[in-house]
Amino acid sequence: MSLSAAAFAWVSTVVHRESAIVLPPGKEYLVESRLTPLARDRGLPDVDTLVARLQATHDPAAITAVVEALTTNETSWFRDGRPFDVLRRTVLPELVAATPRRRLNIWSAACSSGQEPYTLAMLLAEEVVPLGWTAEVLATDISQAMLERTREATYGQLEIGRGLPAPMLV
Repeated sequence: MSLSAAAFAWVSTVVHRESAIVLPPGKEYLVESRLTPLARDRGLPDVDTLVARLQATHDPAAITAVVEALTTNETSWFRDGRPFDVLRRTVLPELVAATPRRRLNIWSAACSSGQEPYTLAMLLAEEVVPLGWTAEVLATDISQAMLERTREATYGQLEIGRGLPAPMLV
């Protein structure tokens, strides 16, 4: 069983239109592996049949499920540490010195399960809130399931162990 070129092209186009995720040639295996469970959940034999049904029905909920299945929900605390170091040592001090508003709003786009916005909130709590500033982090993601995980803020030991410094665990 393999994904047809036409089905892959259709999925790639729809996913790009809905999410800006680019699925270049060579990612057929990814599309097939992520969408096969969706096809099976709908009682369909394969991804090509799923795609044919979506093309016929244009079911928004099913298309959303396809997009969510193809998102990579990868994150961790202080992921790619250098940007957070630059934020702490350069960006925040410069903003504090130059901005009379005493308020920061930061947007964490594609927040996945929330470790990035919580990391930002911890940095802000350490660096600007003690100076009398208020700070807010807006967390967004294309995946409603990931946003729900972010709201719950419940993380397992493995997730906590990925990048969260021990002093901040407290």
